[in-house]
Amino acid sequence: MHKKLTVLLIGVSVCAAISGCGMTKEPGQGLSPVKVPAAAATDSGTVKPSAEIKSTVKAYFGDEDGQKLVEQDVSVTYKQEQDKYAAALKALSAQPAGKAVALCQGIDVKSAVLAGNSLTVDLHVSQDAQLGASGEELVLQAIQKTLFQFKEIDSIELLVDGKKPDSLMGHLELPHPLKRS
Repeated sequence: MHKKLTVLLIGVSVCAAISGCGMTKEPGQGLSPVKVPAAAATDSGTVKPSAEIKSTVKAYFGDEDGQKLVEQDVSVTYKQEQDKYAAALKALSAQPAGKAVALCQGIDVKSAVLAGNSLTVDLHVSQDAQLGASGEELVLQAIQKTLFQFKEIDSIELLVDGKKPDSLMGHLELPHPLKRS
């Protein structure tokens, strides 16, 4: 009986994912992703939906002129408490509300690991993410303000593809680590 239920639930999940590729259209908006919770088998063989933690964090985007940062409260979801830093960083590349501009599009968060009070963040910066000096400065400010809202973080070590770069985008010197001021 449990095996049939497991197969049925997996089949329904696959069909739901295939039928809309996880996208829905909300009135007045474009397509937006829908999270389908993954199912996890327990020791007894039953299927239990995996729990997600939802919270609101402050994220920073550029204004429409690219001159200053705009703060917005955004909702993020993650599976474990230590994943909240990566979730907050990923929010920086999402489309913000209003006329604000996502500065971190093309920057992928590979990992964000807290050890003591130091957060090590490994990023991948695509060619599409390259900005000028003023844009790079705003990106660094956005990353710092977003991460330093978490009181447990005193310093941030930014890596790009596992290495300590001299600069994030080739314009500004990147200190190692970035420290809370």
